Amino acid sequence: MKIKIKLLHWKFLTVVLLFLTAFAVLYSLGVKRANRYDLGKESFKEVVINKGASVEEISKILDREDLINSRALFKLYVYLSNKSLQAGNFYVPTNINVVELANLLGRGSFQKKYTFLEGWRVEQMAQILPKSAQNEFLKSSYTKEGYMFPDTYFFLESTNGEEIAQTLSQTFEDKIKGFDKEIKASFLSLEEIVILASIVEREAKSFDEKAIIAGILVKRYQNGWPLQADATIQYAKDLNAFTCASLSDCVWWRPLFATDLDIESPYNTYKYVGLPPTPICSPGLESIRAVLEYKESPYWFYLTGNDGVTHFSETIEEQTANIQKYL
Repeated sequence: MKIKIKLLHWKFLTVVLLFLTAFAVLYSLGVKRANRYDLGKESFKEVVINKGASVEEISKILDREDLINSRALFKLYVYLSNKSLQAGNFYVPTNINVVELANLLGRGSFQKKYTFLEGWRVEQMAQILPKSAQNEFLKSSYTKEGYMFPDTYFFLESTNGEEIAQTLSQTFEDKIKGFDKEIKASFLSLEEIVILASIVEREAKSFDEKAIIAGILVKRYQNGWPLQADATIQYAKDLNAFTCASLSDCVWWRPLFATDLDIESPYNTYKYVGLPPTPICSPGLESIRAVLEYKESPYWFYLTGNDGVTHFSETIEEQTANIQKYL
């Protein structure tokens, strides 16, 4: 009788052990699995957690926003990991898992969304930051024109300008790695590629136009012709007129007049042959790709007319005719 009881006891323990093992495996997989949200809709969702909200209330909010697969699993992870969820305004990635989500909500500070557009110069980037972070951002050793990757970022209110600059700089480093093979195969250095891409970013909109313009600029550069890119004159004009009282008062990329072509500046690509000293803005990946995959064409000239269309020409005579017709 005692033997039977012992056997039953061991069978029971074995079943329990198997159950616990299976539970542990499923639990581990569950908390590390991205949520069920349809990634085709949004990359981030804004979630507001009010002060004093319970784990139960927070789980309902997250479930309503489709940011968790299971309220029970989320609550279990919070309790087992002894996480303390804080109040705040959070921008939550829509493909986040339970572990990442609990860590994010555990920071307990308010986030703010910042969108830095392609084609912005660093001063424009600084303009949208809190005033307390603007000067530090501009003076940071990480801040280099052209190498601050334009994208949407989420920073805590306590994040300083140095940390913001480092994040944008590191993002550029991470993104440019995707072009390692193309850069190594190019006759252009990374610096030359970024400078040209920054000009292309300001001079064209569609990838096809960017590739053609990149080809024209590369051809001029190789043959010792001045680039004659209006965007570089705009950059020089803004540098020469940098007299605004504060960043919020500054206006960038102002229209050009004929007299502006005589501006004395190394960025004046009408006066000086070769590339400007630095990029003139932060280019996006498409503009960088356009330089790496530039399109060869018979064109030597281009202009964007008042009709919003880019017109290409092979000769100075054709360019002059286009200027009279479209400008």
